[in-house]
Amino acid sequence: MLTPRRHPEPARRAILLGASNITLGLPWVVPAVEERLGSPVEIIGSWGHGRSYGVPSSLLYRTLRGIVHSKLWRVLEDLPPRPTYACLTDVGNDIAFGHTPDEILGWLTTVFERLDRLGAHTLVTGLPLERLRDQSAVNFCVFRMLYFPQYPLRQADILAKVEEVHARVEELTARFGFTFVPKERHWYGYDPIHIQFSHMKEAWEKILRGWDDEERVAHKRWANPRRAVELWSLRPERYDIFGEKFLTTQPCYRTRRSSTIAMY
Repeated sequence: MLTPRRHPEPARRAILLGASNITLGLPWVVPAVEERLGSPVEIIGSWGHGRSYGVPSSLLYRTLRGIVHSKLWRVLEDLPPRPTYACLTDVGNDIAFGHTPDEILGWLTTVFERLDRLGAHTLVTGLPLERLRDQSAVNFCVFRMLYFPQYPLRQADILAKVEEVHARVEELTARFGFTFVPKERHWYGYDPIHIQFSHMKEAWEKILRGWDDEERVAHKRWANPRRAVELWSLRPERYDIFGEKFLTTQPCYRTRRSSTIAMY
């Protein structure tokens, strides 16, 4: 009889919260987390394309709960205590969905309070402010039609909200004693909100360096193609397709270094 392989217990926990930038960046985020915290790591969080921090969000036919209403928070209450590190990104995603800065900051405050109670060493990324400031009118129109065709967005209004949310998030981060990580202008190309694949390695190593500000051995610039597809194919614990609920057992993935990934 074959004996099931026993994996070492993770020493640390990483909480990832966000939308498309985590989803697209997973092949770089996961090894960067392992190198920064030492593997194996328990990686757990809420993310997904178009994910909102406060309300259900739909992309084509798929719907996800808002991050503040995710089952993640109940799961974290039941997990054994471990040194915990958190990273929040895509905090301005809800601006394009028509939500006000007050609504967004209210949801973020709830998330910050929960992470504070967990004692998490938390990083919060800013918005891609410099890239959005120099966005041309043509680029804005193309961007809006590609990603938010159903929302009547005006460039001046969006930029004003981005400026306000960016400043207030930085203030809120300082109030909680968390670490604020600005986004770099050169990480972005024609798409003003998604980090370019050619800069994923640099961006995520710089963002996660805020956990301890120490140099680490850099991982490869390009992720292993097969593992990248595997990570991009992961499904959260609950999601709806055309109104029908689907469930996925979590953790849903184990890396070669025995880290686990759970998505809620």
